[in-house]
This record gives sequence, structure tokens and C-alpha cells, in this order.
Amino acid sequence: MVLLWPSWLYAAELSVLHIAKPRAADDPAHLYFSGLLQKALQKAAKGRAVPPLVITIEMAEDRMVRELRADRIIDILWLGGSKERARDLLMVPIPLERGLVGYRQFIIRKENIAKFDAIKTLTDLANLKACHGAQWGDTEILRAAQLPVVTSVNYESLFKQLAAGRCDYFPRGIHQGKIEVSKRAAAFPDLIVYEPLILHYPFASYFYVHPKNKELAQWLQEGLEKMIDDGDLLVYMQQQEHTLHAFPLLRLAKKRLLMIPNHNLPDFSDEKNSRYWFQPDDFEQ
Repeated sequence: MVLLWPSWLYAAELSVLHIAKPRAADDPAHLYFSGLLQKALQKAAKGRAVPPLVITIEMAEDRMVRELRADRIIDILWLGGSKERARDLLMVPIPLERGLVGYRQFIIRKENIAKFDAIKTLTDLANLKACHGAQWGDTEILRAAQLPVVTSVNYESLFKQLAAGRCDYFPRGIHQGKIEVSKRAAAFPDLIVYEPLILHYPFASYFYVHPKNKELAQWLQEGLEKMIDDGDLLVYMQQQEHTLHAFPLLRLAKKRLLMIPNHNLPDFSDEKNSRYWFQPDDFEQ
């Protein structure tokens, strides 16, 4: 996965990097990705000044993509990978959470534990409705697998819809659900993370920049590669609030695993490459 660019393609160095505002007041994901961005730049700085991050405005995913493509408001974003996004933007081709976000546990209502205990196949799961982000990169993965989906462009409203019974489960990365539920326990005391079942599909988040910013993309790629070589990326994941709840991976052994394909992975993606992706066997030993 080496996609580096010659020096004659480099754009002018940015003095600051504009990023979108967090989607919630307390957003561990935003802290994770913005922190990783800074660490990757520092890792491969080679004497260059690391541009400070400047937070702009909150935007839904589709608008972030439009603004970055038009070279307005933001300079970099982090989103799930897709063929379309890889075509329209310049994607740094390294998964930022080692594909962890593609291992999904469900936030459900406590009253439905027995209903989820009975799920053994994708056909069983298809009898229930998922809540999911309308513009999230993996929503179409669920639909392509014939899993019914109720959507919203507003992240917080998905918890409200689930609590109100408009859907039956909210699929979240195994590192996300527990902290999301704990932070909203007062507002939604009947929501829990259902742990015995994992839905897996190959999916990952990536950094994206405007196509003119090839120097920035290479800088980030080099920094992330160095973090992988030094073991710093895994250590970072084990320490950050956003991802630490997935570790140790072995605690996920013996859970029911349902798998669906992702036909919209960027063409360069190789989800079987253990340098960049966790593998299902990592959870089954």
C-alpha cells in the first residue's frame, strides 16, 4: 500500500489545518482522529513546522466532502472509505483504526435482550431495523446485505430513535458503544450494549485532503507508516478513550460473528493485510 508522490507535485505548505467541529460536546472520536493527525505529522515532520489545527463549523458528512472537494472551510477530514470518496478526494491510504470500526456490536433496549439472543443468522437479523447515519459510508453496506435501516443525519437523534422504538439496534464499532451508552445513561437509561453478537464487514476510516495537497497527504502517510513500524499506532489506540474499550481483543472470543461483504471498498484496500487491518482471527484466539 505505497502511494507516494514525486516532489514536483507538492502543493504549498499549509500554515494551519482547518477541521470540522466535533459532532457532540464530548466526542472521543474527534479527539482520537485530531490527535492522531497531529502525531502523524509530528512523526514525519523532518524539521517542518507542524500546522496547528483550527476548528471551523459542524457539518454532516456529505457537506464535509463537498466543502473539501471545493477547497473551502476545511483542509482535512476523516471518514469511512468508499470508491466514490477515493475518486473525488485525495485519500491517505492507511486505515486509522486498523479496521476496528467494521466490527460492530449493537446498542439495544434492555427489553430486547431475549430477541437478540435468538439471532443466529443474517436472516434473523433482517427481521429487525437498524438505526444508522444517513450519510455514513457504511449505511449502504447494511442495505446491500438486505438489512433494514432507519436513518438520520443527526448523530444524537439516532439514540433518541432507538430509545423511542423506531428502530431495534444501533450498530457501533466495538470500541464505541460502551462509552456512548455510558455518556448518555441519564438520558437513555434503558439502552445497553449487547455484547454476545458481532456484525463484521471490512470498513475503515481514512484521512482525506484536497487533491492539490499532495505534500500533506504524503507527509501524513509517512507519519502513519512510521507509527505502525514503531508500534505507536497500536499503543495510541490502547490509550485513547475512543478505542481503548476494544482491548484486549481476546475478550471478544467465542462471540457469535455474522459477516457481510463490502463491495464499496476503495480499490487500493487490502483488508487481508494484517499490517494495516485487524483480522477476524485476532478476535477468536
